[in-house]
Amino acid sequence: MTFHASAAIYVLHDTEESSVRSLTFQLSKRLASSVPPIPIRQAYFLNSIPRIEDQDVVISVGRDSFQQACLSMSRGALFALFIGEEEYQTIRMNCSVPTSAVFSAAPMEKRLALLKAIWLNPKPLAVLYSDAIQLDTVSMQKLAAEYGFELVFWQTSTDRLSVLRSLSFLLDDSDLIFSIVDSQLYQQGNAQDILKLLFHQQKVMVGPSFAFVRAGALFAIHSDAKHKLALLSVMIQEWTATGTMAEAAYPEWLRVSFNPYLVKAYGIVLPSKLYLKDQFGLCSDSNC
Repeated sequence: MTFHASAAIYVLHDTEESSVRSLTFQLSKRLASSVPPIPIRQAYFLNSIPRIEDQDVVISVGRDSFQQACLSMSRGALFALFIGEEEYQTIRMNCSVPTSAVFSAAPMEKRLALLKAIWLNPKPLAVLYSDAIQLDTVSMQKLAAEYGFELVFWQTSTDRLSVLRSLSFLLDDSDLIFSIVDSQLYQQGNAQDILKLLFHQQKVMVGPSFAFVRAGALFAIHSDAKHKLALLSVMIQEWTATGTMAEAAYPEWLRVSFNPYLVKAYGIVLPSKLYLKDQFGLCSDSNC
């Protein structure tokens, strides 16, 4: 697969320069292109819009970058990275260019299947999400029922008081928060406040990332940057070579991280490494 000679690849971000330099370097090694990816900050992206051609590619890093690109691009192709499935599906409705994404976290059915194997509490699972996201609650509820779970949904504003008040209401009927990747919900210290409240009320969360497990979530299924970039490079090369846009997807390689303190506190019996691999296609932290 080869790139169109004049195609440009932009990496739209609002992150630390060292992080995006590392990201673009790793990506450039995977792409069969003589044109290196060009990092560009959100603040300067609008000035670059007139230079984007139909064959050019924009890679947005994070939710906010994807939203900005969707609202401003009229030419080129857009690939989202480090974004949740629900965030992507909500924002992409405003995109006028071809889009795809490599999702963070893991498919809902995989998370539910693992939860079914270790969580015997019959209370409903609570889903707290921000007003920046729209959920297909009917489909999610049907999927959860296939694994023997009931979901209770609550949409909230993202200020600290609203988030904690909403969480308190949910915890009246549930002992576990089933999280989704929601950048707006967990911004400005909300994640720490949520986990702190769960700890004090002896409730738990299935987290959206490894960082949440380290901070106090029960477990999370996630992928690393290497495997995200591997999938992204395949998507980009398919687009530039054939004009076919791949469906947004999760990386095939996924690992699961458990919080050993909570596993012990709740008397949870974890599946073996072999069972995790055979039944769920997951690599355990100690065996990756």
